[in-house]
Amino acid sequence: MPSKNSINRPKLTSNLNHKVHSLGKKRAHRERAGLFQPARSSANSRSGEIKSVALDLYFQNKKDAGQASTAVTLPTAPSHPASVTTRTLSKKRAKKIERNLKYAAQRKLLVDASAKVEDGMDIDLDSTKKVKENEKKKSSLTLVKEALWNVIDDTSSHGLLIENGQGTTLGGPFFP
Repeated sequence: MPSKNSINRPKLTSNLNHKVHSLGKKRAHRERAGLFQPARSSANSRSGEIKSVALDLYFQNKKDAGQASTAVTLPTAPSHPASVTTRTLSKKRAKKIERNLKYAAQRKLLVDASAKVEDGMDIDLDSTKKVKENEKKKSSLTLVKEALWNVIDDTSSHGLLIENGQGTTLGGPFFP
């Protein structure tokens, strides 16, 4: 039999037939598994969501446990599973999911609380922009002068008086 890259082999038709056949098998398997139901345009579709078998099992077990506790169950014949499945949820994974759900609830509370705090604050965005623009326009010399005058004003308000520009602030005049 000639190889795939052989000259004498009709490559296009055989390769396309193989590809179409394998894609058909995949599509049939997905349809049997129920992955095409509901359609992607449906509101019940989960086509864009992350698929997690562990989360599905966890919430299915919680739903079944919630229904069993609230509803009265009649004794019936023991139900045997129709087929053997490997889809189980370990205790460790269930604990991890519960912990993550608890953290998600805490994050939601934190976001809600911070939103309430932000709603209580009135921030004037226009005035902050004007202040920033004024700071950008000032030269470095004017900034240094303002800083020095601020220091002088602070020291004079705390009882340190500068009466004249001669001498030191601690004693009398100093002549080097």
